[in-house]
Order: sequence, then C-alpha cells, then structure tokens
Amino acid sequence: MSGVNIHCMVQKASQKTRKMGRPQKFDETSVVDAAVIAFWRKGFDATTLGDLEEATGVDRSTLYNSFGGKSGLYERATDMYLTGAEQGLFAPLFDGTGDGLDDIAEVLRRLRHGLTNPDMPPGCLIVNDMALGPNEEPAARYRQLLEAGLRHALSRCDSFDEAEVERRTQLLASSIIGANIVSKTSGGNAEELGRLINAIAAEVESWRLNS
Repeated sequence: MSGVNIHCMVQKASQKTRKMGRPQKFDETSVVDAAVIAFWRKGFDATTLGDLEEATGVDRSTLYNSFGGKSGLYERATDMYLTGAEQGLFAPLFDGTGDGLDDIAEVLRRLRHGLTNPDMPPGCLIVNDMALGPNEEPAARYRQLLEAGLRHALSRCDSFDEAEVERRTQLLASSIIGANIVSKTSGGNAEELGRLINAIAAEVESWRLNS
C-alpha cells in the first residue's frame, strides 16, 4: 500500500470486495479492506455482524476467531485506513522538501478529489465516527497524524514563528476535519465541498502573500 492515496486504495478494495464470494479460505488483507468500506459507509455503531459477513464473504464465527469480532475488525480496519492516509493523502506534509504551503495545497487538492469521488463513501472513516466517540483511539491517532503533518509542513515556512505554526496547524486541522463532516452530512455534495475546500486553499495562499 506504500505511497497509495487512501481513497484510491479503498476504491480498489471496494471493487475487489464485490467480486468475493464465501470461500473456505480467505485473505486477511482482503477481509480488512472490505471491512474498511463497510465501517466507512455506516459507522461502527450501525454496522452489524451481518453487514460484515456480507461485505467480507466470511462468516461471523470466523470473524470472531480470526479478527476478534466487530471490535477487533474495526481496530484492524482503522489501522489500515490510517496507514493509507499517512502514506497517501498526508504524505506531502511529511515528505515535502520545499515550501510547506505548496505541500498543504497539494493535500487539499487530494482531499477535494477524494471527498467528491462519487464511487467512495462520503466523509472519512475516522471522522465519521469521531463525534459519536465509540472508539477514541483511532480518532486521537487521526488528529495526531494530521496535526503532526501540518506542523511539519508549516515549520518549513521561514516566515512563521513557532506560535504562528501552532495556530495555523490548529486552524487547518479543524478545517480539514470540518470538510470531512460536511462531506458526510451533505452526502458528498461536490459543489458544496468545492466551495469549502477552495476557501481553505485561498486562506492558505493568503499566508504566502502576507508573509
């Protein structure tokens, strides 16, 4: 999965899941891929073991024995999702070597592409569940990953002191989480999301012009 955008990774998983039957043997990665989509669509609380059986092609006894049931599979799914986000969507924040604002602009471009993709569930697997709070660890890890990446990118801007880096990190993290929430609540409305993410990008560009 290295270097793959999380939305592209999960889209491939969704296509693969639709082809799965109920084989006696199964590939663990394919099962977790399918669980990512199932949890992303309905959230942890609303996703049933029946949903997971249908999505993965694996019966519930095997889900319990091999993955620890619904909770264990959610842990594996969120871990896969966050790893994909770090290696794909958020990679420019950590890997960029030039202007951090350019790297943030690239992340916003990727975010818009992912959130307006009609083939993908709206929102973000982690953020969709964040407000409900059934599993705090993935939400905390997501925030830490996002803030660390933004902080790293903003620190590459010579004109920002430490306090400015921290303020802008928090502003952008909240804005990106908000964009995911809007995606979920609007059903992935491309026009609405486009306006929102364009506004965030314009704010970031203004920092360059005013520095």
